[in-house]
Amino acid sequence: MKKIRQKYYSQQKIASTNHHLHYVEDGNGFLFANRIYPTKIKPEDLPQWYIYGSYYKCFGYMSAKGVVDLKYVPNLWVNHFLQDDFLLVSYNSPIQQISESKPYWERYSGYNKVIYGKTILDFLQGAQKYSEFKVSEIAEQIQNKADNLPLNHPDDFADFKFDIYDYLKK
Repeated sequence: MKKIRQKYYSQQKIASTNHHLHYVEDGNGFLFANRIYPTKIKPEDLPQWYIYGSYYKCFGYMSAKGVVDLKYVPNLWVNHFLQDDFLLVSYNSPIQQISESKPYWERYSGYNKVIYGKTILDFLQGAQKYSEFKVSEIAEQIQNKADNLPLNHPDDFADFKFDIYDYLKK
């Protein structure tokens, strides 16, 4: 059995060559721990609580087991659903708000990872299933945003319907 020690494994890492960033993948399909360190772990070696998604501009897997706290930070000023929203994840301690004036996730301390966009939904599903953290408050915030998009942006979201509670049952 492989030693799975990190909370995040990516399929690529981002490297710099001549001041240009590019993706690097392992030719044998091995993952990178924390998007940096090569491993001998493949996706099929990860337990089921590692949730696939886009994290930190790379595709990979993050553990939904052992979540201590989650904080959903919606961007209410744009006409996108989840695209510019953040989910802060803590595996160690409660997430604390430290400022009102800083942008988005910089207002908080005590989190270990940041999740963006649609991956928020998949991770919430995993956290609900594999952690003891109750996702109901965050689900309510997401549902409120979904319900308000057609009201605030009728041209873009006239036919938009989303039910977070159905999504979380999958």
